[in-house]
Amino acid sequence: MHRRSLLALATLPLAAAMPSVHAQTAVSDWPNRPIRLIVPAPAGGAYDLTARPLAQELSTLLKQPVVVDNRPGAGNIVGTSAGARAAPDGYTVTMTGMLNTIAQSLYPNVGFDIVNDFAHVTVLGEGAQWLVVRPDLGVNTVAELVERAKREPGKLNYATSGAGSTGHLIMELFQRATGTSLTHVPYKGGAPALQDVLSGVVPITVLPLAGAEPHVRSGKLKVLASSGAQRAPQHPQVPTFAELGHKALTVSSWVGLSFPKGTPPEIVRKLHAATVSAMAAPAVNAQLEKLGIDPATSTPEAHTQQVRSDTERWGQLVRSLNLKAE
Repeated sequence: MHRRSLLALATLPLAAAMPSVHAQTAVSDWPNRPIRLIVPAPAGGAYDLTARPLAQELSTLLKQPVVVDNRPGAGNIVGTSAGARAAPDGYTVTMTGMLNTIAQSLYPNVGFDIVNDFAHVTVLGEGAQWLVVRPDLGVNTVAELVERAKREPGKLNYATSGAGSTGHLIMELFQRATGTSLTHVPYKGGAPALQDVLSGVVPITVLPLAGAEPHVRSGKLKVLASSGAQRAPQHPQVPTFAELGHKALTVSSWVGLSFPKGTPPEIVRKLHAATVSAMAAPAVNAQLEKLGIDPATSTPEAHTQQVRSDTERWGQLVRSLNLKAE
């Protein structure tokens, strides 16, 4: 054999090994440049206000800037799609949430699979929803609301931020659990829905704790129950649906962090460890508490199962109602 050919063959194992060595180096020195945190919601919203103190803590822990990139649009789909399509090199992470698991069935062409197109890192926090009514409805408990709804089927209206929203799906579960029939009044967003409830146009709605709390304190709204797994320590007087015999209405709206599929497991583990530490910071905890979100972390495996379970749960309900995004 020609000497040049022998030399070429001799270098093949080394050449073949080089990409592997490079990949190992890239993982071992991660991160060595800024990390982009995609927030698929507008600046100033709950997602954004959760992300910013977390990004600041992660920047300190990882010794690299973690830059928030707001990508709002289409029920969080625009930003989450960008996260799914990003290079799986550990330098783009996306804030995902329970809304993504609903959107998977609600929208005909989401463009990604929330379960399988991501390497899920951890949940960040969970927040309960409150069932609230106007005081002039004359209803003080869930039992009284059920009795009234059965006495006047279809006559009680409830407002939500739109078809397929968390509030809408909880109220659909409520009607199934209690054998009642209420009329859905969908709005284009939570703000106009709440405004019409406060002004007396619609008597019932479901809101995140942070959105409902000031109006309950002022006496403009009355809270009947929480969708949380247990009573909130700061609001021990508010019963859970589960306590009242409606366990199927236990719903916690969560947010989490997810890398694109194919991100090296070691990088996933490194971000997970840093996030657990960051979530213990007083500044992060204070911000989440202000938003009505209970700080929480989980293993990548447990969070992946949470995403899968919620996608199946909401998918079954959305399909049974034949809901489609407007």
